[in-house]
Amino acid sequence: MKLKSLLIGTVMAATSITSYAAGDSQSIPVVLNGSPAAGYSAHFGADHSVVGAFTDVFTFSPAVGPSLLNAWVQTMNLGGNHDIDFYSADLNGNALTFTPTGVFESGWLNPTWVSGPLVLTVYGISNSVSASYSGTLNIDPVPEPETYIMMLGGLGILSYIGRRRKKS
Repeated sequence: MKLKSLLIGTVMAATSITSYAAGDSQSIPVVLNGSPAAGYSAHFGADHSVVGAFTDVFTFSPAVGPSLLNAWVQTMNLGGNHDIDFYSADLNGNALTFTPTGVFESGWLNPTWVSGPLVLTVYGISNSVSASYSGTLNIDPVPEPETYIMMLGGLGILSYIGRRRKKS
């Protein structure tokens, strides 16, 4: 009888550990608002209804050309309920900087040059069955080198015309 109780207890403990480790990971597509000329912005977030570690992957579309990007992720713990602790996060390999765990946690990515498809991966742990976090992503377009060449060419033409008028 003791062996049976021990076996049942071991199975239950292993199941709870597996449940805790598995968490509630998600792959979430996010559409960027804006345009290549004006820049993009997006709000994103995730809700977790399972206690345990998670890995959320946000895929932003459309892909962007050379751009300057910043990002922000945050969560708030209300008196021990709805608690999420962030382990780390990265956007296309660029690590976010996080505050220490506590009532209010946040992470940010200082302005960084990016290009191509954007993928944000957030690693953390949900400490309750009802927890969430949210974030924002802002992208400022960077002109192509051809734009600078055309601008310099235009300034050169204006300078030439100004000199011709000055001589006349």
